[in-house]
Amino acid sequence: MVEEQFMQSKTGRLEDCEDALFTNDHFIAVIDGATSKTTRTWNGKTGGQAAGELISQVLSEMPPESTARQAADAMTSKVSDFYKQCNVLEMVKQDPRQRITASLAVINLYRQEVWLIGDCQCLMGNRLLFHPKKVDEVLALVRALVLELEILKGATTEQLCHNDCGRTFITPLLEAQTLFQNNPAAGDYWYPAIDGFTIPDEGIIIHPIPDEVTTIVLASDGYPVLQETREESERILQEILLRDPLLRGAHKSTKGKMKGNVSHDDRAFIRVRLVR
Repeated sequence: MVEEQFMQSKTGRLEDCEDALFTNDHFIAVIDGATSKTTRTWNGKTGGQAAGELISQVLSEMPPESTARQAADAMTSKVSDFYKQCNVLEMVKQDPRQRITASLAVINLYRQEVWLIGDCQCLMGNRLLFHPKKVDEVLALVRALVLELEILKGATTEQLCHNDCGRTFITPLLEAQTLFQNNPAAGDYWYPAIDGFTIPDEGIIIHPIPDEVTTIVLASDGYPVLQETREESERILQEILLRDPLLRGAHKSTKGKMKGNVSHDDRAFIRVRLVR
């Protein structure tokens, strides 16, 4: 039983949102489409939006008994086939910045499992399941350092929300980090993603749902502190943004709340009560 679900873009306009929700009788999912690293669009949609549509199509057609490995392979094939239809497969192979990319959290009701690929979040009972990217943690620190230097030189928070020089500084690295996607050869910095290329087994995290768990929350990483209810998750998010709109302090991020936006990132939330 879905008790709550919500999506919002960082701009406040739902049509801009690159997060997505999916529900049917067998699967419940939050899809976090990655912010595009280029200006390329796909049939008028951003890469994150296109990823959400393709992954939702796979989930809608997938047999309930499918394993996480089978699901990941089906999603990879779907995105790869889309590249072929657009005649860009070789181009995105050579230039990973151009790829359609997403993270995913799924409840498989038939198998009683939660699957995580990338940095979406899951609250299983009172246990938080979250696997942030090491490279994002490093770049968030670098961005915060650049912003601190600017503030010491006299810049105001308002000025930096209008022109985030920290984000500008790390942008080349954000683009280059796509070389780490699905690439365990990158050591600590590699990370899994649904991008049309093979996801290594260790990037597909499977959590069996214990019998005693009755409530599961899935969310994108747009919530710095995930709580069991949307109201509480939203309250904490707004408190953080009011106190630190640049997200350079306790909740460092690779991006802050820019002038005119309602948050620093798109966000999606769904809470499910299991009926056994």
